[in-house]
Amino acid sequence: MNILRCFILYLTLWISLPSSAITLSPQAEISILTCAPGTELYSLFGHTAIRVSDPYQKIDAVFNYGTFDFRTPHFYLKYAKGLLLYQLSVTSYENFISSYILDDRSVWSQTLQLDSLTKQQLFDNLLKNQLPENRTYLYNFLFDNCSTRVRDMISESIKSPIEWHIRETDKSFWNLLDEYLCRMPWVKWGIHTILGQSGSRVATPQETLFLPDYLMQGLASATNQGQPLAQPAVTVFKASDTPVFNPWYFSPFFVFSICSVLIVLILQKFTSRKTVKIIAIPLFLTSGLIGMLLLFLGYFTLHPMTAPNYNLIWANPLNFIAAFFFLKKKLPGLVRKYLVLYQILLIIGVPSWFFLQPAVPLATLPILCLFIYLSVLLRKRKV
Repeated sequence: MNILRCFILYLTLWISLPSSAITLSPQAEISILTCAPGTELYSLFGHTAIRVSDPYQKIDAVFNYGTFDFRTPHFYLKYAKGLLLYQLSVTSYENFISSYILDDRSVWSQTLQLDSLTKQQLFDNLLKNQLPENRTYLYNFLFDNCSTRVRDMISESIKSPIEWHIRETDKSFWNLLDEYLCRMPWVKWGIHTILGQSGSRVATPQETLFLPDYLMQGLASATNQGQPLAQPAVTVFKASDTPVFNPWYFSPFFVFSICSVLIVLILQKFTSRKTVKIIAIPLFLTSGLIGMLLLFLGYFTLHPMTAPNYNLIWANPLNFIAAFFFLKKKLPGLVRKYLVLYQILLIIGVPSWFFLQPAVPLATLPILCLFIYLSVLLRKRKV
């Protein structure tokens, strides 16, 4: 029976009907579902969706703005360039909740306190937004995602302005992201390396709502014409309390520090030109490739806040080219001059870290020091 209802719902919503084709009954309820963060990269910050429930119309559907299709042509290239289209999809409430129970992720529900006309308007807008010509949108991680879409859909469907009583904070985008990234230190280092200095900007109260948890908190205090916009949150599913174990000896800072010290000790003991080449070439190639990625993301994509990126101080794209000249017995004069300039930038970068962090992570400091040391060796020895 549930499968039949879901099938009927899909047929109804996918056909291009006028927005008033489905009339909600007075018993209909519209609620906002907030889902806890997951362990996958795309789910680290949680999720938000809209549930429409009407027992009279036999509707219990979830409108989900967080859907993308791996079958999209050139999927990874579009994702890298910030051109990946997300879309509004519809599924049954039962299927939606089941997937989060399976992933052991908590789900909360806040029923919106709307009159019948506003409920109908919100539902009509969702149906219109779900039409093939309207359902896709250009995803933007910070400014246009599943949470901001839900916020805007609610605001657009209510005639009178919503009063958001969101407390002003001095939290930057980095502070907001780090509340979730602390559970995964290596992912935190990667995101801090990729995103630029612009992430240090303090987020406005409305901008904080790009995070599902913050939208849930915002709805809890929001009012419409002096009345609460939503009922208190109800726990639909409570995940098990699984402690997150991140041993300090696996942290990026510790790993990079130990590796840097070991490399220095090796080069102190084995001072041959071959040893320097074996170590310097792959490191310069890798840092150059990282620099190319940072340059690409910062200036050739639509990703927000990826420029300026001061990690280009150590991950210089020119390192990739310079590495090939290390194979020569004698370094060309131009490469030597580049190493002098590169070393100067690195030396400046070490004390500047106090002003550049968290855009330049603490774990990157050992890398800066290691490249300073390698630059000195490469200029001194005929490699």
